[in-house]
Amino acid sequence: MSKILKVFFLSIGSTCLGLLLSFTAFAEGTVLSDQKVTLPSFSAPLDYSVYLPEKYCVDNRLYPVLYLLHGYGGSHEDWLKAGQVAKTLDRLIDDEVIDPLVVVMPAAGKSWYLNSEKHGAFQAGLGQELPVVMEDLLANKASRKTRAIAGLSMGGYGALKFAFEAPEQYIATAGLSPAVFPNVESADHFKLVQIKLFAGAFGEPFSVEIFNRENVFTALEKAKPKSFPHTYLTVGDDDWFGLYEGTFALYRELKNRKLSSELRITNGNHTWKLWRDEIEQALVFIDSKFKAEKSEKSPKIDGANRDDIKARNSENNSIIPAVKVSRNSILCS
Repeated sequence: MSKILKVFFLSIGSTCLGLLLSFTAFAEGTVLSDQKVTLPSFSAPLDYSVYLPEKYCVDNRLYPVLYLLHGYGGSHEDWLKAGQVAKTLDRLIDDEVIDPLVVVMPAAGKSWYLNSEKHGAFQAGLGQELPVVMEDLLANKASRKTRAIAGLSMGGYGALKFAFEAPEQYIATAGLSPAVFPNVESADHFKLVQIKLFAGAFGEPFSVEIFNRENVFTALEKAKPKSFPHTYLTVGDDDWFGLYEGTFALYRELKNRKLSSELRITNGNHTWKLWRDEIEQALVFIDSKFKAEKSEKSPKIDGANRDDIKARNSENNSIIPAVKVSRNSILCS
C-alpha cells in the first residue's frame, strides 16, 4: 500500500473514531412511551410516557420530577413527537444547562384536567394520585422541593390549577400559552367555538358557576406568597385564541398579590413551533428553582469544611443530593 493511501486511511480512521467518541459521550436519556399506570380514580389504566435521564437506572440517586401536560385532545406522546422534548432535554442536560430530571407525561384527552361527569376524575387522578403512584413505580420519591408541573394550552391551565391549589406539592409551575380566562359573569363572555372546546368539562350545558369555581384565578384567593409555587408564563403575541389576554391578566394578578412569577410574550402563534422553543426556557426556569432549593440546603463553606463540600459536590455530579435508594423500579427491568 502506498504511503499516500496509508495516510488517507489513517486520516479516515481518526475521523471516524473522533465521531464515535463524540456520539458516545453525548448524554441520552431513555424514553418509555405507551406505558400504563393504574390509579384509584380510573377503572382502566392510564396511558403515560416518561423520560429517564441517562444514568437513572444505574446510579441509585433521587432525581427531581417534572409532570408535563399536553393540550386539548392530545395524548401522552404529544410532547415527545410534536414537541421533541426528549431531544431538548438531552441537549440541555449534556450542555449542563440543566441538571438531569425525570419527566412524566400523562394522557388526559379533552378533560381539562378536571373532575367531571363527562370525562372522569382527572384532577383527583392526575393531580393527587399520579405523583404518589408514579414516584413509587419509579423508585424515585420526590418532595415539593424536587417536584414541578408544566403544560401547554389546556395543559397549561391544568398545570397552573394543580400547582395553585396544592402549593405544598410543587416548587414551580409553567404555563405555555395557557388557556386561562378571568372569572366570567355569563356564558356570553365566550364564543360558541370556545364553549365547544370546553368539551363538557365545565358542565353540559356550560356552567358559569362550575367554570368560576374551578378557575385558576379563583385558586389565587387563598394564595400565600411564602408557600406559593414559582410561576412561569409564556404566550405568543399572535395567539389565534387571544390567550395573551388571559395570560397577562393572570400575571398581573400574581404580581398584585406579590406572588413569585415571570412572563414572556414571544413572537408566534398557538403552535408547536412556539412550544418547542418555549419549553427550553421553561425547563431552565424550573431547573433554577430546583437548584435554588439545593443551594439553601447546602452548608456554608469555611476553612473547616471546604474539603467536605468539594468532595460532596464531586460525588453529586450536578445532581440534586439525596439519600441513596435501591433502584428496583419496574421501569429499569
